[in-house]
Amino acid sequence: MKLRYFVSTSALVLAAWLGFTFVNEVPTQRYPKLDKYTTAPPLPAAPELPASGSRLEISQVSLSH
Repeated sequence: MKLRYFVSTSALVLAAWLGFTFVNEVPTQRYPKLDKYTTAPPLPAAPELPASGSRLEISQVSLSH
């Protein structure tokens, strides 16, 4: 019975909070002002690929237990 009471109470509180935030009007001044374009830091250089004469080692990975 405690679990049913907890779930019902949580659902009612969540529904009330969502309903309140849905009908509550927020002024536009409270929203953050976003620029149309953001400046991002440059990406780091890509790692060098090995020369075509060198061999790459490939190992097999098993995910079974």
